[in-house]
Amino acid sequence: MKRYIGVPSLIFLLLLAGCASFLAQRIPVTFERPAQCQQFFDDLNREVQEAGVRDASTFAVPGFPYLRTSRFVTALKERLKDEREREQWVRWMQKLDLEARKKEIINLPDRAGLLLTRDQKGLYPQVEACSSELLNHDRTRSDFYSTLHPLVEVPTEYSFLMRTVGLYPLAALPVAVATESSRQKTFAWFHLSLQDLPVEGGLKTFAPGERTSLPEKEIKEMIRDSTRNPLGVPLPDEGRGRILVESFAPIFVQDIAGSYDWLGKIVWKGDGLGIDPEKPTVYYYISHAFLKGEPILQINYVIWYSERAGKKSPSMERGLLDGLTVRVSLDSQGRPFMVDVVNDCGCYHFFAPEKARVDRVISKPFGFDPFIPQWLPSVSTGKRLGIRINSGWHQVERLIAVGEPSDAISYELLPYDVLENLPHEDGRTESIFDAKGIVKCTERVERFILFSMGIPSVGSMRQRGHHALELIGRSHFDDPDLFDRNFVFK
Repeated sequence: MKRYIGVPSLIFLLLLAGCASFLAQRIPVTFERPAQCQQFFDDLNREVQEAGVRDASTFAVPGFPYLRTSRFVTALKERLKDEREREQWVRWMQKLDLEARKKEIINLPDRAGLLLTRDQKGLYPQVEACSSELLNHDRTRSDFYSTLHPLVEVPTEYSFLMRTVGLYPLAALPVAVATESSRQKTFAWFHLSLQDLPVEGGLKTFAPGERTSLPEKEIKEMIRDSTRNPLGVPLPDEGRGRILVESFAPIFVQDIAGSYDWLGKIVWKGDGLGIDPEKPTVYYYISHAFLKGEPILQINYVIWYSERAGKKSPSMERGLLDGLTVRVSLDSQGRPFMVDVVNDCGCYHFFAPEKARVDRVISKPFGFDPFIPQWLPSVSTGKRLGIRINSGWHQVERLIAVGEPSDAISYELLPYDVLENLPHEDGRTESIFDAKGIVKCTERVERFILFSMGIPSVGSMRQRGHHALELIGRSHFDDPDLFDRNFVFK
């Protein structure tokens, strides 16, 4: 890993990154469509916008109100070879839109205009009906795919305007120095012996309450069966997906020195968010990426704390709620080949690949090399991946293989979707994320200090699909080519 970045090289990088072009303005699609369904979607979009309940976990496809996309689905568009693949690709985007609209409808307040003229329970069936009607209508056009293809895009989490106004090439120089210093400190504690890691309070172990453990052969078959679709993407059904989630669920070893160190269940406390420490909870979701150009499955485990606090955490990073995402990536045989970790602000991302699988780490001539403070530990039968986390700052200090202790505190595994329709005490639901993918009321002082880096609300906790990883350059946690951009695998 690189320890130094030359100033001329860095300036060259900054100019390249800062001068990224704007996305081209797209002309709305003007297909002649059934008027009633088109009007229904227009009305629903307006109500969702005015109520501020837009779900930002996926991204609208302009001109196609029944489609949404993700970075992985967008990347697939360059790989489509035949009609069957194009058909599944479009159906996947339709499914993403239906899932998002269901969440939005549930979160609509009672005062919403559509609800005054329609039964709320009847809104989603109408969404389904109109989605099918518009898709079937559009697919009869010979120019359907050629019109759709260039419009399937996902915007960057970086603001060109913010970087321009903030004089990014100059402002980034001290940030680069601070980043390198932070990396060196992190690297140092990863190379202390486990016994020498400091403990501010006491270590508590959190393990999954449901501890499914499948033989490698069964996991391999499950992954193989899930790829039997035109796109060859591992898409396990809900039941098998849950089994995989339980099989790879890690054990968290947390240094607890204060109330802010108890990982718990996110709850509404009036109009604010808090943590119920009596209900340890880990939220999960499935994602996809590429390994040597082939689709692979990832399991994301997300934990939350009441705040970032304590003596170790930088003052500009402190504030309401803190979180951590641990992502376990499986190869085509169902074996973990990579674990990468990021704080839920998009900060402090690091890779832990299986050493035997890496032929070469791809060096960045004008920037930071991939940060690999340790290799992935070997996890034998009867053990699980362990995540050692420090107090207050909630930084991972070590990945270890651990047995399942009998005195561990059990945590509940809940789908991440719960956070996007979180119930209040009065029964109404609300997403913890705003329409831009930011966790509500989690602003940090660092947004004023680091705005020149071009990440809106930098330091705030973020929704899946919105984790910008780098202050210098540009990188996204959900970039499906993230591994292949940084490693050459054997």
